[in-house]
Amino acid sequence: GKSPFANVGKVNSKGFDGNFSFKQRFNQVSLTVRGNMTYSKNEIIERDEANNVYPYQMQKGYRVNQNKGLIALGLFKDYDDIRNSPTQKYGPVMPGDIKYKDVNGDGVVADNDIVAVGATNRPNLISGLGLSVKWKGLDVNLHFQGAGKSQFFLSGKCIRAFSEGQWGNIIKGTLDNRWVDADTAEKLGIAANEDPNATFPRLSYTDQGNGNTTIYAYTNNYRNSTYWLRDGSYVRLKTVDIGYTLPKALVNKIHFNNVRIFLTGTNLLTWSSFKLWDPEMGSNNGEKYPLSKSVTLGLSVNL
Repeated sequence: GKSPFANVGKVNSKGFDGNFSFKQRFNQVSLTVRGNMTYSKNEIIERDEANNVYPYQMQKGYRVNQNKGLIALGLFKDYDDIRNSPTQKYGPVMPGDIKYKDVNGDGVVADNDIVAVGATNRPNLISGLGLSVKWKGLDVNLHFQGAGKSQFFLSGKCIRAFSEGQWGNIIKGTLDNRWVDADTAEKLGIAANEDPNATFPRLSYTDQGNGNTTIYAYTNNYRNSTYWLRDGSYVRLKTVDIGYTLPKALVNKIHFNNVRIFLTGTNLLTWSSFKLWDPEMGSNNGEKYPLSKSVTLGLSVNL
């Protein structure tokens, strides 16, 4: 028979949230500032999972949605570097491939070396800030939103060149500072770059060893690791609204009660250390449809 379902698990969650509002008038200028913030942190106390020789591979003791992966030590600089390093079990490696840390010290790099890295893949900090200023008929309203305390792994064919067969289209910027050896550079007519601290690992596309078109660099280089971990924090000017209300005396003459001309913009500015795509999309591969920027000019008439 089937095992009975049971609610087995315990999570300790704590945090704080709050908001504030400030209003002040300076002669003819009226100012309003509003803000809010929510911060949370949790820990898995109990979970229905098998015991593990390596406690760092269990979910117990870590946060919900904790990122886990290998610890990258940069790129192999040459074959001596490869020979003098622990054996990597994710396929043959060459200079320019990612070098991982042997966490458990058994002389090989494998799944037992996967550990908790970085933060969670969901924001633990959410905040907002609103600012309104009015002076005579002019009004300006700004709304900022922010998210933080989250990280994510880059993945997908638009980051991993040729990782899905002949698919070679990649996002602009992913060839910047990529390891390219001299032979490959000569064949492709591009500049060589054998920098152990390159932002992207060795450019490769086929296995020349057995005649099969397989992506052997994929098995080593494109695993979840600190090499591909990125900060998902951002602050965004979500909306800006600028308006001008015509003087009462003027609009009453043309038999209106209120007339306001306004200009509204959404998603106009974003501040983030991550530049490849919009961090608010919550995407690992950049293949989601991006949020659009918009600017609207309008006229509001009240009879």
